Parts: sequence; structure tokens; C-alpha cells
Amino acid sequence: MFDFFRKKNNGGRDGDKGGPDGASRSSAGEGSTADPSDKTTRDVLGEFITAPLPDAVDGLLFRVSMADGANPAPGFEAYAARLLSDAEAPTLRAIAVEHPVELRRLNTTELFWSVFDDSTISAGARGTILRIESVLDRLALISKLMEDGNGAVAATAYSEEQCSEADWRVLRSIADDAGDYLGAADRDNKLDTQYGTTGTRGGNWDLATRFAAACEAMVLPFRLEYRFVCDASTGTIVADVSTPAPDVFPKSRYDAAAGQWVDNTPRRADAAAAYGLRLAALIAAAAFGCSVGVTRVVINEKEGSIAGATVMSLEFGRIPFTMGTMAKIRSGEFASPESECNPGLLFDMLHLQNRAIDLADDGTLRPVEPLAVELAVVRTPVAEDDRELSPELRDLLHADVVRDLDVMSEQNADLAARYRAIMDDKDDSLLLAVAQLEDIVAETSKATEEEEAARALREAGVTVKPLYCENVFARYLTSVVESDPTVRYQRLSDIGQAARSSLSRIYRDMGDLDAAEAQARVCIELAPTSAPAFNDLITCFAEGDHYDRIIEVTKDALRVAVTGNDISYIFYRLAFAYWQTGRLREALACYLRVPETSPMGEAALRERNDLLSEMGNNVPGNDWDPTACLRTAGVPLAPLDDVMEVVGRALVLLCDQNMPLAAAPLASLVASTQRNDILHAVAASLRQGV
Repeated sequence: MFDFFRKKNNGGRDGDKGGPDGASRSSAGEGSTADPSDKTTRDVLGEFITAPLPDAVDGLLFRVSMADGANPAPGFEAYAARLLSDAEAPTLRAIAVEHPVELRRLNTTELFWSVFDDSTISAGARGTILRIESVLDRLALISKLMEDGNGAVAATAYSEEQCSEADWRVLRSIADDAGDYLGAADRDNKLDTQYGTTGTRGGNWDLATRFAAACEAMVLPFRLEYRFVCDASTGTIVADVSTPAPDVFPKSRYDAAAGQWVDNTPRRADAAAAYGLRLAALIAAAAFGCSVGVTRVVINEKEGSIAGATVMSLEFGRIPFTMGTMAKIRSGEFASPESECNPGLLFDMLHLQNRAIDLADDGTLRPVEPLAVELAVVRTPVAEDDRELSPELRDLLHADVVRDLDVMSEQNADLAARYRAIMDDKDDSLLLAVAQLEDIVAETSKATEEEEAARALREAGVTVKPLYCENVFARYLTSVVESDPTVRYQRLSDIGQAARSSLSRIYRDMGDLDAAEAQARVCIELAPTSAPAFNDLITCFAEGDHYDRIIEVTKDALRVAVTGNDISYIFYRLAFAYWQTGRLREALACYLRVPETSPMGEAALRERNDLLSEMGNNVPGNDWDPTACLRTAGVPLAPLDDVMEVVGRALVLLCDQNMPLAAAPLASLVASTQRNDILHAVAASLRQGV
């Protein structure tokens, strides 16, 4: 069978070069110019990207509706129209008016991906969008099957009936690449090393990055959503995966034996169950293929989305799977036409160790309880986790137990309410607000000094420093600012720090820049690993037009900045400071480091254009290197290598030592920094589990 699921180096395995029935078909070479009436399948699919999605859908449906015997629609377009109509595609326009939908084509898999705001859309509208997405993905796979590695083919190359047969071939063949995934353990894992730290081979981090990479590479006719837990100590991977509901499968299909189109509605539930079993086999192969140390895989399938009800919970053992299930996959029995809508036939081939599945008489999968799995990976909230850190982590993070890393749990709700009330009423009397805020600073400072755990450490001779963290990442960066591994840090009151920052702003509003600067400097002293802590001092200097001082402060802030928004904001402030001090090239280089999509993007673009107008004939030429310009000026290009080395080391060690919730923020940071979908998937799984 042609390996159209393989991500790279696609090549045919079928002996024939015709359609599913062996009939010959025409083809159009890559460089040929297709007649408008004989467009290629690639042209048809490309229209869904170049035009607004509702227009592309309605346009195709209109063209097919206008076809007649004298000018028939190409088979590929006719089948596309059939599937889109079944998917209720005509309702998309009403959805897109309220919820904009952007369709992208992924470079890695050549499949489609619809982008929309998942937080505001209804379940029904989301389902419609994903049904249309799956139609386009199946059409893309049918097109690849038609091409058979020989380049673009005309949309007329297959009849509508042949497209139907190819569609079912796509659906029943999703596990064909299981052998390739199963043999992946010996391949290099580039993501195992993060900023100089390499995870233990076969450890949690190695397993997690390998498994996510496998899932991201899968070329499937339906969107795959997944979460997982890797437990190297027990040799177990547990994965929650989405499986399509029956209503996304074809309503009708061409019956070659009968020579006619038949209603497939009664068999859609069986088709969905069969697909779910094939998907489970593929996921299991990917999991076992992460390491020879993985001996148990549990897969929980969620209907419709990762948030759906569990409809299958299947446990695979390594040897039964590799010796039994894989034999059926390699022989082709697992993808036979007879098994398309026959979950019972597939079920016998899986050699499961345990299962929870409830198949109704009509083939519908009813909700079940996921199988219970004992794991060594502990998901205790960081604030409640009393486990000791390893010596290496203790020295790196200046902490003794996991809960020492907590900076996000709520501290004092009553004090927070009191602070908000002060800020709501501050305009009535700034002097009263100052007095009230200073009371909060004094109270929280005293509470910090009297905290029992920190006091006990001090009495034992340990140096304990106060620390406020503007975000969760800042707690992990203490090694960047403190070289003594014996120092410990005590979490400060969030409200106390907010009060200091507010005092700086109020003093600034009152015209007392010296007092404002003093409070701003205390904020930095108490939060040396938080880039936003420098903002008050930057603004204070801007009020006094001390742009040369802003340049130095922003450089200090960049030395600990790690998030994209923090970095872009600092470069925005630094750009203006350079501009005001006459260093126009440095200013331009800073503006270029502010993405247009960032919160300051629009303002930065406007200022950059004004700067270019001012530069006139002195605008740098194409040979100018803005990065080299900033390096020469001594501007740290955040995130710095030494900072990310700390992040990478803490991430890998925490993950390998069964501390997923402590590792999750770092995984998110690394994923965002590298813009890596695989790492984003790992981060989500560390954060949410199964």
C-alpha cells in the first residue's frame, strides 16, 4: 500500500499506478500549466487557503451545483462537495461572522489547521469547523494517494466514486506506519538536550519529547488532541487522545459491488469505533517506540475532543503488542476492507492486557471509566509538595523542598481586598493613600521577618533573602543573581510589593521623583530576577528626561528578561531612550526587536516610522546588521544564554525527577522561546496530566 501517511520521503508501495480499482489516470506535471477546466487537486485545495474559508467552500459548492452532463464537475471536486455538504459547511459563514476562522496549511504534514478562538465558540460551532477541517484533510490525503509520488494530478484523475473508495482507504490505513514509530527508540532525540542539559536516556524528559514528537508527526484525517504522562520508573505511558465522533464519517459511500451510492449512516458508529481502535494501535506504537523501557501503555480515547467523555480505555503490554498486534498490522489485515466498519474484527487483533469499552448494539461507544493506573509521577500542587529536591536542584534553585518554588498560590485575600480598596479611592486623597500603602508595606515586612520557617533557617546560620517574583519563571532564576548555593529565598508578600510599586507611581504623580525613585529601587532590590520590577524605575527616569540612565536600567532588566512580552517591552523603552540621546541606529535596532504582534507592537511601529523619517538619508543600508549594532552597544540580547542554561537544567532535572508541575512553567517558557509545537505539547501535558 502507498505510504501516504509518512511525513517525509513519501514513496509508493503499491504495484499498480492507477486508481483504487487499477484504472489508469491522467496526471499533470509540476511545471505544466493546467487548463482552467482541468485544474489539479492541488489547485482545488489551494483555493481554501487563498480565499476566505466561507467563500472557498461556497464557491466549490456553487461550481459543482452548476455542472451538468455536458460539463461535469471533476470527480475530486464532486466528492469534495459531497463531503462538505455532509459536514454542514454552508453554515460556516454564519459562524465565521461572529468567530473569525483562519485556515492554515502545515508545512510538516501538508494538512490543514483551522485557527479560531476556542474560548468563546460554542461546542456546536467548534464541531462544524472541525468537521470541515477533517474533510479538507481527507481530501489532501486522497490527493496524495492520487499523486502516488508522481507529482500533481488533474482533479478529473479520479471519478467521484473512486474518490469515495480512496477516502475509505485513507480511513482504514492510519496505523500502517506503526512499525516506523515502533522502531524510533534508536533514533536521535534532539529535544532531549535543552541549553546544555541532557535528560537521562529513557527518562521522563526523553520519553515526553519523543512521544510528543511522534504525535506531532502523525498524518491523520482527523485532528488529534492529546495529553500524556510518561513514567520512566514504572515503564508506563498513559495518553488521553481525541477520537472522532460518528457524525464526522461519510454519510454515503460508493458500493462498487452494487454499482451505486449507498447510505452509510447506519454504519458510521461502527466506522468511528474501528477508527478509534486503529488510532489506539498507532498511539501505542509511538509510545512503545520511545524506549525499550516502556512496557505498558494505557490509552484513554475521548470522543470529539480532549475534553469529551472517555469512550475507550485500553491497556497494551509491550510483548503482546510487538509480537501480536504488529504482526496483524504488517500483514495488512489491520487495514483490510473487511475491517473498515468492523471493530470486533480489529479488537481481536489488539491483544489487550486490560480494557474498558462499552459498545452498544448499534456500534455506538458509551462512556466508560478510564482504567486505574498506579504511577510514580506525583501531581501534588507545588504549594503543597513537601518532597525534598535533589542536591543539584537545591544548589541550582536555592530551595530545599518543592513548595519552596511556589510563588503563585494565594496569600492573603483580606489584605488584597484592602489594597484594591485603597487604589480605588486613591484619587480622593493621594496623601491618605500613601499613608495606607505604607502601612501595608510595614505590615508585610514585619510578617516576612517573623515567618517561622525563614527565622529557623536564619537561626541555623543560613542566609535567607527576601524575593518577590513578578511571574512564575522568576523563581527559577536565582542562580543568575546569586552565586552562593547555600543562600535560601523567602517568598515576599505579593500585596506588599504591589504597595511599593503603587507608592512609586503615586509619588511620581505628586512630583516627588526622589521618593518615587527610592521606592522603585526597593522594588528591584526585592525582585532582582523579575524584569517587570525595573519598569517603575524606567518610568521614573523618563519623567525626569534621564534617558541615559534609562539605557543602563533597561540593560539590567534585559539580563533577567525571559518572556517575549517582557523582552519586547524593554526593547521598546530602550529604543526611545536611544532615540532621545541621539543614538539613532541603536534606537532603530531596538525597535526592530519589538514584534508587531506584541502588546507594544503598534506603538513601536509608529515610532519606528517616525524615526526613519528623521534619519532621512542616514537610514542604514542592507549591509547593516542590527544585532551586531546592539552587541557593540553592550545591549544584552535577551533571553541570555546563561539564563536559559539555568532554565534548561531545572526543566530537565525536575521532569526526570517526577516533578511535572514544577517543571511545567519552564517547559512553556522553552516552548515559547523556541516556537516549538512539540515542546508546547510537552508543557501542556506536564501542566494538565491525564
